[in-house]
Amino acid sequence: VAHEIRNPLTSLKGFVQLLQIEDDKHQDYYQIMLDELNRINHIVGELLLLAKPQHLKYSKLAIQKILNDVISLLAVEATLYNVQIESNFPKEDIIIECEPNQLKQLFINLIKNSIEASKSDSKISISLGLIDDNRLGITIQDQGCGISKERLQKIGEPFYSSKEKGTGLGLTVSYKIVQSHKGTIMFDSEIDHGTTVNITLPVVQNSLSDTRQSKVTS
Repeated sequence: VAHEIRNPLTSLKGFVQLLQIEDDKHQDYYQIMLDELNRINHIVGELLLLAKPQHLKYSKLAIQKILNDVISLLAVEATLYNVQIESNFPKEDIIIECEPNQLKQLFINLIKNSIEASKSDSKISISLGLIDDNRLGITIQDQGCGISKERLQKIGEPFYSSKEKGTGLGLTVSYKIVQSHKGTIMFDSEIDHGTTVNITLPVVQNSLSDTRQSKVTS
């Protein structure tokens, strides 16, 4: 289905880009059309990630590097929202077995949500540390609008979103990524008092101690 949707999308994008080059009069319309086509493509990509069985190739990488890369990537967006991102990481690298691109996607989804929910001139705090020999804890805390108890119960469900153009798929994908890494994710929130996301991930995959951490809770 994703393939069938993406083929006409590619054609539509090509023709819109061609019109954009040849017609100066309707530039605003063409940009809106391209943005919307890109949004459809992004939704298709998220659906594909959820539907297609993922064969993870684990590699060893410092979790600090993954998080710092994501923070750098989202720095401009944070500035636009007048939000400051603070990180509290151990100086010594914590090396974990993971699929780095999936973890980047996870942290992009969560931190982006925090930025969009934050009030102007507020902070997002990101901290991490070892819980025990094979478990790592990551906390993302914002001072944003918060999430109601009713929404917290449904968070992570596909197509459940408070955003005007949201699909809810970003958090569904996030849950799936944590689950595939045999970790846990929990949300704690209060209206007008911000949201805290607590993630635990195993340092080493396929360890006997991981089996106890395989359930994703909300």
